[in-house]
Amino acid sequence: MRGVTPVPTAFRVNRDLSLEVGETTPAPIGPGEVRVRPAYAGVCGSDLHAAHTGAWIEYWPATLGHEVVAVVAESSEAGAAVGDRVVVDSRIPCRACADCAVSPRFCADLTWLGESRPGGFATDLVVPAASLFPVPDGLPLDVAVLAEPLAVVLRALDALPAGVERVLVQGYGPIGALAHRVLAARGVRVAVSEARQDRLDLAASRGAEPLDRIDAVIDAAGFPGSVRAAVQAVRRGGTVLVVALGAHPIDVVAQDLVEHGVQIATSIGFDDGDIPRALELLAADPEGYAAVISTRIPLAELPATLTGRADTLGKLVVEVAP
Repeated sequence: MRGVTPVPTAFRVNRDLSLEVGETTPAPIGPGEVRVRPAYAGVCGSDLHAAHTGAWIEYWPATLGHEVVAVVAESSEAGAAVGDRVVVDSRIPCRACADCAVSPRFCADLTWLGESRPGGFATDLVVPAASLFPVPDGLPLDVAVLAEPLAVVLRALDALPAGVERVLVQGYGPIGALAHRVLAARGVRVAVSEARQDRLDLAASRGAEPLDRIDAVIDAAGFPGSVRAAVQAVRRGGTVLVVALGAHPIDVVAQDLVEHGVQIATSIGFDDGDIPRALELLAADPEGYAAVISTRIPLAELPATLTGRADTLGKLVVEVAP
């Protein structure tokens, strides 16, 4: 009916870890906040872990979803006008501690959208106006949704030493696939190791090749023994970059590291300028990056999808209100 505002709906994780989509009450807008209508939201591995275990969740029932692209629906804040297409920065740091002074991604009290306040698997969302980044004209929203995971990749790749020419990517999920695309665009040769044959075939179709004398290994897999495998694969004096959040001990002999001169680096999250960097890359090659997304589902199908393994070939994206 004309003039009737649809009732907001949201995905919820209940305290008993049951999952549902149902009607919700619009959140009030506080000082410095705006209301947005999520269009698409990416499903991250952290969403799967939180939905299955309750980890990191600070309120119940919880609405997850931190990779969000949306349209501003209500705002009185400068720089955020109704109708603006935006990506939401999901980080919630304290911005007052000594670690935040180095980078908000190192904040000991850092939380994320969806974990400490409702996230983007919902048709109505209230967020700080300062967390919004404009989507470039012409960039489809269903590609702009990759901005946050791509920002994570760009921050990680900054940790690689200059002059790297041959890189092995361990794990060809969304992060591994995004890293491959960025590296290939920079002229870096890429090899891929992956347990799933269909993902290996996909990587090969995108130019992955067998390589020897590996300059750096990016561990985007995080399986037990993955860091040890990376240390064994990299050349003497090479670098192992750990990105995956593997919850297992690292079984590496210190003598091997020292005698082979292997450097181990890690990367977590992204910094303030990384989402704009990611949006610039996405806008320059939207069709290429869109290929990283293998599966799109409506919001209503999210509980059933997350109840299963949600083991898609590439990135899983929720169509909230496209």
